[in-house]
Amino acid sequence: MSDSSRSPSPADGSNSRLVQAAQRIASIARRLMRSVAALTGGSAAAGLLLWALLWWPLSGNLFSLLGAAVTLVFLIGPAAVLALFYQGLRDLQALPERLAERAARTAEQSAEAVRTTTTDAPNSWVGRLWGLVRQIWALRTVLTENRALLVRYGALIRFVTPGFLLLVVGAAGVSLLLVPVAVVASLAVLVW
Repeated sequence: MSDSSRSPSPADGSNSRLVQAAQRIASIARRLMRSVAALTGGSAAAGLLLWALLWWPLSGNLFSLLGAAVTLVFLIGPAAVLALFYQGLRDLQALPERLAERAARTAEQSAEAVRTTTTDAPNSWVGRLWGLVRQIWALRTVLTENRALLVRYGALIRFVTPGFLLLVVGAAGVSLLLVPVAVVASLAVLVW
C-alpha cells in the first residue's frame, strides 16, 4: 500500500476539524437542553397562571379583551423566546450526525457520477450528450442537498447572534422572576 493512501488530504483535515467543532458544539447544546426545557416549561406555566389570575373570567368589554391579549403576549413571550432557543439547541445537537450523513451521501453520489463517466463510453454523440445530462443532473442533486443543509444551518446561525443571545438571557431572567411571582400570587389568591 502506498503512503499517499494512508495520509489524509488537506480536505480531510479541514473536514476533521469541522466534525470536531460540530461535536463540541453538540456537547454544549446537549448540556444546555434540559435546563432550557425546564425553564421554558416553568416560564410558560407561570405566565399562564399569572394571566389566569389577572384576567379570568374574561369580560365582553373590548378594552378588557385587548388588555388580556397584550398581557398574554408579554407573559408568554419569554417562554416563546426560550422555545426558539431550545429548538436551535436541538438542531445543534443533531449537527454532527447530519454532517456525517450528508458527507457520506455526497461522496457516494460523486463516486457514482465518476463511475458513470468512466464506465459508460458511448460512441455516438447522442450517447455522450445523454451521459453529460446525467452527470449534470447528479451534480445538481448533490449541490441541492448540500445547499439545503447549509441554508438550514445558516438560518440557525442567524439565531446565534449577540442580539438574540441577549434576548435569550433577558427571557431567562424574566422567566426566573415570573415563576416566584406566580407562586406568590397564587398563594395570595388562595389565602385571600
